[in-house]
Amino acid sequence: MIKALSLLDKDERDRLLKNLALKDQALAQIINSQLYSLEDLRYISPKMLVEFLRSTDLTKLGHALKLYSEETREHLYMRVSDSMATEVRDACEHDKIPKSLAQEEHATIMEIFRKMIDSGKIIISKDDKLV
Repeated sequence: MIKALSLLDKDERDRLLKNLALKDQALAQIINSQLYSLEDLRYISPKMLVEFLRSTDLTKLGHALKLYSEETREHLYMRVSDSMATEVRDACEHDKIPKSLAQEEHATIMEIFRKMIDSGKIIISKDDKLV
């Protein structure tokens, strides 16, 4: 269900989630929080990625990335400048933090990500049909 919702346009997705929230607010919030993940960064343009990174705290992003696979982290490092990659990598690989802090920072980063998606600043294109 979450994957199907993420493929809908914003208005349709919002309408469905609003209707669901009328019946089960908690479920609607859970679904909304899981619509996107930092793995989706691989499906945005380099320009959008840079805009997203400029809107985030790179240390917090590094901490949030601790919750993801090495493959996801490396994919991000390859797509950004060396200085950005170094800052994010250092936070991810060298800072020792509680998992709860990584989860909090992940929630903060994802809030920024979702807002940028909802405003149209970020468009996730998994099917490569963006023109």
